[in-house]
Amino acid sequence: MKMLTFVCREQYEDEVLVVFNTLGIIGYTVVHAVGGSGETGAVSVTHTHADRNKLLLVALDDDRMATLIQHVKQLQTRLVKERMGHPVPFKAFLQPCELIV
Repeated sequence: MKMLTFVCREQYEDEVLVVFNTLGIIGYTVVHAVGGSGETGAVSVTHTHADRNKLLLVALDDDRMATLIQHVKQLQTRLVKERMGHPVPFKAFLQPCELIV
């Protein structure tokens, strides 16, 4: 089992949820108003909705995760193309995940 963690601007949450819906993923967690700093700049939780981050977490078995990763990479490619090659405030990180309860 693995966990995929998304950090993205709020405007991209719906894009991720469309991927989840397409793949029949019904279990995930969303954390609102996440601040931080990265490649596309600093984000404060006091900024407008368009400038705030969301954190989305999803844990899946390895086979389903591989399919999700393919879709996420396709989404990232499309978003970069739409922004004419500029960095997109949309990142995904994969880590091992073990269910303990």
